[in-house]
Amino acid sequence: MDPTHFGYGDLRFSWGDHICAIFDDPSQQAEVMGGFIAQGLRATQRCVWVGPASSAGSFREMLAGMGGDLPTLEGSGQLVIVSDVDFYLRDDLFDPDRTLDLLRVLLKEGQRQGYRAMRIATDVSWLRGHRMDPSTWESFEGRLTQEVSVLPVVLVCQYDRRQVSRAIIEAAFRTHPIVILGGTIHQNPLYVGAVTGPASAQEVM
Repeated sequence: MDPTHFGYGDLRFSWGDHICAIFDDPSQQAEVMGGFIAQGLRATQRCVWVGPASSAGSFREMLAGMGGDLPTLEGSGQLVIVSDVDFYLRDDLFDPDRTLDLLRVLLKEGQRQGYRAMRIATDVSWLRGHRMDPSTWESFEGRLTQEVSVLPVVLVCQYDRRQVSRAIIEAAFRTHPIVILGGTIHQNPLYVGAVTGPASAQEVM
């Protein structure tokens, strides 16, 4: 598929990109992610939002404020809102295999309904209430980068600095080729696969 403009400067993303978005406040998150999802809906792509009830409520209000017909979008299967607990956890335990399986199911279901590609935005603030080992999370995010790279999917993982630990943020930087900081999207110099090698964490954070 041809690259699709994300709406920030001259940088374009391609299907298979795994993006890390770091936010400092809800308004910044709403502005960036609202545009990301709205653009996908206009392009007749399946759009999936994963997050807690509070995040889902804000997301619904945001889309309705942009003129989205939520009952029609959800009824058609183009827009899907999934609880973060249902997406990431099984019996309150993190289950990476189940999460990856669910991502593939969401894509295949959408394709059967006529949506060839999928945008998915995950709010990972659920990590605040779980004692997640940063190395375990880093392994999962690195695996996710590889899994998504061969799919007609663009995945944005949303991190609120106030909701997760610095160690989790650092793990996110090391595992996402593209990063959004302060509403600006660019290639991530901390990504461990970057050709130029990692930059100092202090330079980016």
